[in-house]
Amino acid sequence: MSLWLNALYAQEPDTTKTCIQGKELDEVVVKSSYLTREDDHFLALPTKEQRKHAVTGYDLLSNLMIPGVSVERSTGSVTTPNGAATLYIDGREVDSREIQSLRPKDISRVEYFDVPTGKYAKDAYAINIIMKPLNNGGYTQLDASQNIGYLYGDYNLISKFVTGTKSLNLWAGYSLENPKSSMDEMESFVFPNYQLNRQQYYNNASNKRTEEYIQASISNRGKNYIWMLRGGMAWNDIKNNVNNGMIDYWKTNTSVKDGSLLGINSRNKSYRPSVYFYGLHTFSNTKSLDYTFDGYYSRNDYNRFYNEDDMSFHSLVKENYYYAKANANYSMTFSHKNRLAFSLFEFMRISDSEYSGTSAYNQNLSSSETILFADYSQRIGRFFLDINPGLSFLTYRLRGMRSINHLTPRLQARATYKIDKVQQLQFIFALGNTYPRINTINNVEQQIDPIVILKGNANMDNSILLYPRLSHTLNFNKFALQTGVSYFYQNHSIISDYYIRDGYLISTFRDDCIYHCPSVDISMTYKPSGSLNMKFSGQWIEHLVRGGGEHRNLTAILGTAMINYYVQDFSFGASLMTPSRDLIDSQIRRKTFWRYQLSAMWNHKNWAIEANANNLFMMNNRIADELSSPYYSFKQTNQSRSCNQYATLKVVYSFDYGKKTSKTPDYKHQQSESAILK
Repeated sequence: MSLWLNALYAQEPDTTKTCIQGKELDEVVVKSSYLTREDDHFLALPTKEQRKHAVTGYDLLSNLMIPGVSVERSTGSVTTPNGAATLYIDGREVDSREIQSLRPKDISRVEYFDVPTGKYAKDAYAINIIMKPLNNGGYTQLDASQNIGYLYGDYNLISKFVTGTKSLNLWAGYSLENPKSSMDEMESFVFPNYQLNRQQYYNNASNKRTEEYIQASISNRGKNYIWMLRGGMAWNDIKNNVNNGMIDYWKTNTSVKDGSLLGINSRNKSYRPSVYFYGLHTFSNTKSLDYTFDGYYSRNDYNRFYNEDDMSFHSLVKENYYYAKANANYSMTFSHKNRLAFSLFEFMRISDSEYSGTSAYNQNLSSSETILFADYSQRIGRFFLDINPGLSFLTYRLRGMRSINHLTPRLQARATYKIDKVQQLQFIFALGNTYPRINTINNVEQQIDPIVILKGNANMDNSILLYPRLSHTLNFNKFALQTGVSYFYQNHSIISDYYIRDGYLISTFRDDCIYHCPSVDISMTYKPSGSLNMKFSGQWIEHLVRGGGEHRNLTAILGTAMINYYVQDFSFGASLMTPSRDLIDSQIRRKTFWRYQLSAMWNHKNWAIEANANNLFMMNNRIADELSSPYYSFKQTNQSRSCNQYATLKVVYSFDYGKKTSKTPDYKHQQSESAILK
């Protein structure tokens, strides 16, 4: 309790005057760190300025400026040196839409689990947002975002009514975007007796995406239990159209075909009904059980036309996809500062796909993965220890083939040492596994252009992952620092594989690569006052790939900086990200560009208006990709309107009725998975 109280009063200095024997002393100022360290997590209480000048949950997470935590507000991603963060609201795992429209004034505090234990032990990093208690009443909120520079709009309605222990919620929304793009690609195909080169380029290609959703839920909170039932429907439509593109072919110093017209038109549609149930039972102060069921059905239609002068290739796929996830967590707390928890997960996926067009094939894929974890944590003086052993069983089967099974151990171990009140050392070791993406493990072959045939590979192995990390944290009143060194290892890393067959290039997959990634990172936050907050981060990464027919090395250094300034009803911010280099799928070298954003927000009572200017005066930002293999190589530059100069205006209005109540989380399912080979 004392740690919680320290954090509570850390936001604003407490001042008092004291008299001793009739003599008045000077004013005494009591201060504390803005972050409080618990055994397995940081506790952060937003300041008045940070809370007021945030519209969404992501805005507030960004304003808190936790060292080592990177928040991308526009995409809803939260990353750390340990990996992507899993997000929770009141201990319930949620998706990005739920965080996106949280009302910051209804958030009580935020827990950052850099040493996840118990129900969070499966996560590399967990963030739990604690909401204020609910009261009777309700509200309705409307928000709209619109871009200037390329077509983008996002419009949402959220309504909530609370009566007693029950809560009714409704969400609906529509979004549209179309960042036009340009591409220039040079390819080389190495056939037995000659090398064929191909260059294709186009401008102003359409990348239109629309999404509609509607969701409704009912929940009930009792003395010792909570339950929530939710269902809804979502529609997605993605169109990519390249018209009036050009393509040239030549062998060494010899033209084969020049100036061919190129057209590539694809459309991916889906509709997705979903259902979700969550329950929590608190048996006593020391024992609890929570469980979740999350499932959806998705109908996915994929239609692609490739036209090159008088040649055309057509891919048409209709897929019925079923997904279900079940999870149960039981935890116990004992009297000697130790805890024990058990977690059981079940993931089921079924895909039935009918391929037609240039290539015809029927594919049925079913998979099941069961994971069992046990987690034990213990505090001994300044040491805190946690061990999380587990076992994963994966089985999947393609129609006409035998089942493929993988039984794999899992382990996460964490240890922390509290050097003093402001410093802590932390060591993490993780042993995990992953399996190939479902759209790669199939027997489908598709000819997508005059030269390339896509082919799945059902015989790839399970990957083993290793991740040790050592880090140091330092928290003063106005300054916080995190430094760390880590190493990531993966065997059977999946990469694309290319070979020649009957005059065609076969593009498939292989799993005989080993991936190594050592890295060093540093992140610091400085808050000289409640009105001025700054954060700086940097990272060095070395990518090394061995196997797969070649060796690849890539060194990357990147940095970010952001600053926020608050004054009355206004806030102003700026952020900067350096160019970066990355190795995509252990194979493709990627270079990006300088990025920066300037923002201003006005927030008063029930109104909020935010304006963002991104990459002002930058019109030639490009992403460059490069791949080299014995039979195939390419160099590609992509230029998108979303990477260059544009501005966004967002307006939010909410009105309460009855007694004020806390904000409901918005909700929209994650994008549905698909086994379609594209």
